[in-house]
Amino acid sequence: MRVLEPRMGIRVLGHGRALPGDRPISNEELLALDPEQHERSARTLAALARKVTSRLGFSQRHLSRLPGAPPSEAEETSESLALAAARRALGEHAGVDVQTFIHGTTTTGRYTGSQAAAILGRLGSQASAWEVKAGCSTSLASLHLALALLAGGHANVLVSCAETLSKVMNPNLKETWFILADGGAALWLERASVSPDFEVRKCLYATDGALVDLYTTPGRLPPDRSTLEAGGYAMAGDGTRLREEALRRYLEMLGAMFPGGRGLKDIRWVVAHQINRKLIEQVLEVGGLGARLVWSADRVGNVGGASVLFSLSEALEQDLFQPGDDVLLMSVGGGLSFAMQHWVKR
Repeated sequence: MRVLEPRMGIRVLGHGRALPGDRPISNEELLALDPEQHERSARTLAALARKVTSRLGFSQRHLSRLPGAPPSEAEETSESLALAAARRALGEHAGVDVQTFIHGTTTTGRYTGSQAAAILGRLGSQASAWEVKAGCSTSLASLHLALALLAGGHANVLVSCAETLSKVMNPNLKETWFILADGGAALWLERASVSPDFEVRKCLYATDGALVDLYTTPGRLPPDRSTLEAGGYAMAGDGTRLREEALRRYLEMLGAMFPGGRGLKDIRWVVAHQINRKLIEQVLEVGGLGARLVWSADRVGNVGGASVLFSLSEALEQDLFQPGDDVLLMSVGGGLSFAMQHWVKR
């Protein structure tokens, strides 16, 4: 687990977010879609919905496809959400102002073609386009690559991550109905030696491929009818084991990033992958972090590989970070992938 220390100044040129649909879907609405719950009263469904919120930290989410619904040509895709978020990050600027582009997703709609290139082309640019797939660590894996590209000489990098996890919900594993959501977020960065918005002190990104099948869509590509009919392209796995591994990896990363605990008490804000609030709070408690948690999942759900970027964009919009604040970005996701970055607001 190698920790890099870029100590690089960066400036945020823009950021943006995108969600499908015109309104969120509540826990009660999802429960009402479950045939097993059809005989229950409205009061019972409301109580179950509150239990989901208490256990997982999700009360609503945005979905491009409801559980059990057939595919539709009109539904949002990871590509369309990433494009919308990127356009918001660019604001009044044109795509030709982007020197290089990184698109992160685990739910691409293109089997062989580059979705990153397709998005950048629709922005009107022919710059280099990179595609990152790192489970729920996709946001930070993309930012890790962005820092390397900035260090290598690119003046600016546009990062846009998006997921449509509703399309891999498992009809037989109801937990996935509540823990998966759709959305996208983008961050446009430039290297800044003078008057930066942040200094990136440390960063870490690693994987453990021995656990690639722990929680995933087990079906292989190209798709085949038998695997499709068997539900091989829906999320499945051992959620309990994944949570145990996530806790272990988070604590290992804290040990690697802050040897002997030095500097941990300086962390004021934590922007984490939004899979399970109780898990993240456990990490903060066991790890000895008294930081405040940036959490958007109670309103938008777990947007997977886009979640860290989504929460970071919201925090920037709300001006949560003040000069001198230490910010810790962290995630553990499928692959197994795990990442952490230490930023300081300037």
